[in-house]
Amino acid sequence: MPTTEPGAARPAVDILKHMPGLRWLGNRRRRQWVIRDYYVLKRGKSNIYTLGGLHKGGKKHSDQPLTPANYLNTKLKISGKILLGFVPAFLTFLYSQDWWLLTYFGAFIWFGITGVRNIIQSVLGAGGINRPSLAKWKDFVSWDRLADSLMYTGFSVPLLDYLVKTLLLNQGLGATVGTHPVLVYAVISLINGLYLSTHNFFRGLPRGAVIGNFFRSILAIPLALGISWAAEGVLGLAGVAAVQVVLQQWAAIISKLASDSVAGIIEGFADRAMHIRLRVLDFKSKFRQMFDTYDQLERMFPLDDVLAMLESTPELMQSIEYEKQEMVNIVIVNALDMLYLWMYQPRSKRVLKQLFKRMSREERMVILLSQHVLFREKQISRLLLDGLVGENFSRPLSFYLAHWRKYLENLEQLANSCPPAASGDGDISMLDFLCSSDGECMDSPASV
Repeated sequence: MPTTEPGAARPAVDILKHMPGLRWLGNRRRRQWVIRDYYVLKRGKSNIYTLGGLHKGGKKHSDQPLTPANYLNTKLKISGKILLGFVPAFLTFLYSQDWWLLTYFGAFIWFGITGVRNIIQSVLGAGGINRPSLAKWKDFVSWDRLADSLMYTGFSVPLLDYLVKTLLLNQGLGATVGTHPVLVYAVISLINGLYLSTHNFFRGLPRGAVIGNFFRSILAIPLALGISWAAEGVLGLAGVAAVQVVLQQWAAIISKLASDSVAGIIEGFADRAMHIRLRVLDFKSKFRQMFDTYDQLERMFPLDDVLAMLESTPELMQSIEYEKQEMVNIVIVNALDMLYLWMYQPRSKRVLKQLFKRMSREERMVILLSQHVLFREKQISRLLLDGLVGENFSRPLSFYLAHWRKYLENLEQLANSCPPAASGDGDISMLDFLCSSDGECMDSPASV
């Protein structure tokens, strides 16, 4: 911060500060601590429940500077990004095209290709028609991610359609779709790949995304040629005059369509693998808690058949309430979490089916019977009313009351459709799976 007040000497100091090595002239350093978030210590890390502690990824989070954009309304920020990309795209088509369709609607077509591709990719990655029953398609679309794609694709229009297609290829090299189609689509695709990789790099995306977006453009070259030749045949059959002129006008859009088609397939599989990986982690966490609870019950009632107690829910609840009240809430919360994963999270059912295949009969019974606590409507409703999920309890309560019975039926059908792992057949047990660090013993994503 400045050490001198504005006065006669201040302009001279400001000028000197622009010289090498004199940037801090007239300033003094002041350190300021900014609280970005509170983090709760995990149970067992301390005997004091504080609002501090270490957390994974904390250094990266604290290094991110706060900017005015962080405080903008989300819808306003998304709209601003889309408008920022739409303006150069619209102006490019407006001043470079002489056909009214591309002049006034070229930018909408360009944005439509990117927007539809992102939406279809997100929905298919989440399961498509097999997505969770209560989740709508728009729940899986990252609108902020879509806005980023639209903003950057808008800036690619003057680069690809005007600078590359018109100035470099047509006017500079005399290459058009009619004379050198392979050269035109190859150059447009490769420069598009360089543009995508460059802005992905500066946005801090993973190296795999940077490299993948370049090679996706290479794969798009034969697809663009195929689309162009198919369009040429259709236009010829329709009796359109000057077919090559029309294709030349649409060359950048055809290349864009090919590139986004390849991207939709590649990134769709990437989204699918991401959802599967997250669901494995979710169920791994829940199963560990369930088996820990089962282990505690075994130690609390060493002379009783705990599986039989789980099957007889009222008897189990009465026994637990007498011995250890808080365990009742743990069993209930675990069951509600499983209900939420089943109904709302993508790829849950397919991942759970794979996990059931690796379970022994006893392990599967622990999971299924622990869900029988959902029969206790009055107790669970009272917990929700008392603030288990906060003050806005109406939607969680109606969600539980409306769906728990159907959930238990479907869960039992799924478990019965998967034969339990036979002992000695080489399969690992679920307990071994839970002890692994990241669930890599899971079947490959392609098998889920």
